[in-house]
Amino acid sequence: MKNTTRPQFNKLKLDTALANGVQDVTEKFSLSPSVEQRLVEQMGESTDFLKRINLISVTEQKGQKLGLGVGSPIASRTDTSSQTRETAFVGSLAADQYETKQTNFDTHIGYSVMDAWAVFPDFHHRYRRHVMKRMALDRIMIGWNGTSAATATDRITNPLLQDVNVGWVEKVRQNDPARLMGYASDGEVTEDVYKVGEGGDYGTLDALAFDLMSNLLDPWHMGGDDLVLIIGRELWVNHGLTLYNDNRAASERNALQVWFANEAVAGLKTVTLPFFPPRGMVITSYDNLSLYFQGGAIRRAIIDNPKRDRVEEYLSSNDAYVVEDYGKFAGVRAGALQLKNAQGNWA
Repeated sequence: MKNTTRPQFNKLKLDTALANGVQDVTEKFSLSPSVEQRLVEQMGESTDFLKRINLISVTEQKGQKLGLGVGSPIASRTDTSSQTRETAFVGSLAADQYETKQTNFDTHIGYSVMDAWAVFPDFHHRYRRHVMKRMALDRIMIGWNGTSAATATDRITNPLLQDVNVGWVEKVRQNDPARLMGYASDGEVTEDVYKVGEGGDYGTLDALAFDLMSNLLDPWHMGGDDLVLIIGRELWVNHGLTLYNDNRAASERNALQVWFANEAVAGLKTVTLPFFPPRGMVITSYDNLSLYFQGGAIRRAIIDNPKRDRVEEYLSSNDAYVVEDYGKFAGVRAGALQLKNAQGNWA
């Protein structure tokens, strides 16, 4: 680290220590409540998706999920001459426990990078953005691909962080597999495949989405104006190529191009997300997806390691991925969808 970089780095450490009320940031410390809240906000600012879902601080490491969002209908009428009016909970009442798991976001930055950043007046923020962006992307990756929480994880065997925590799709598979096509009633993978395209089980992606909405969502969620269709990039590209098929009349192609540009399938706002399975499909709402973290349990340490010519940061958070209402979640197992390849065969 250059002599001109050292004062910047020392100021970063001092500011961090003062903000958290500690003497030495090289020793593991807990973030202060205000810093913890700011960290969560910064992570949300790093990606549009995390801005939209629930990032919730919980007190206990294990407990009942909060049941956020609007659950079943609440409108009613009571003959008060013989009965008293009863209230209904606005949210999901299904019993379901969450359990936060310690997740380590340990990073390092080489002296050469630190030296390059030292010329900028926003050195501290540049350093934080570097870490926050990667944390945010990893959390999204775990949310869509996580299947277990191993005692010791292996990024070589599980490049999509499948063994770091139990993600949203896996939570549904374990607790309400009837919401997912491609799984049996006990959550086991079936041999069922669903061909999407001309001559297949579903002629279009719209038909598949309509089927999911009509048969897998609770009736009171089917017409919700907050539903979104989350699909993998391979499905989205295939959908676009189908719409632009040269065999269609010019007027029809123009109309479909406008429809595709509006990113709508089956009347639903359609989004693609980082690390979502290429052939995956989920219908839900943003506020039905939550990331719980245990408040007061985020730990951090910043260490200058001259033996490796780098600055190391050790940061951990106790996290849990929660689907608030399983009745507002429908999807297809990613490996169960088939499309026609260039040779016209299903694959």
